[in-house]
Amino acid sequence: MLRDNVGLEIRNLESVPIPVDVHVARASLAIGLVSGHYEGNLERIYREIRQAWRESVRGLTVSGREMIALDVDEPLWHLSKYGCTGRDTNTGTCLHHEKCEARAPCVHGKVAVTNGRITLDS
Repeated sequence: MLRDNVGLEIRNLESVPIPVDVHVARASLAIGLVSGHYEGNLERIYREIRQAWRESVRGLTVSGREMIALDVDEPLWHLSKYGCTGRDTNTGTCLHHEKCEARAPCVHGKVAVTNGRITLDS
């Protein structure tokens, strides 16, 4: 935000990892950034999510500059907060799928991020 909104020149932002919280984790898993089967604590999967976003944006540009993982933080947070929170805990089906504008990359399967634990089966 300091770079984009204030114009502050900050060096080495590509080295700053995306801050992963419950919302960023939920949205990242719901769109299939990290897939497979996992059941466990948040910290291990947070490292995987940070690495996956760092690699995913490498070589992409936005607004005429090289994209960094921090560029996806706010959109992911909003996607989770206002969309990806409505998944059926038994089936994994997204209850907002038909109305969601970001449904195209949404994965089928179980994505649950609650009480410091993640259950993923996608």
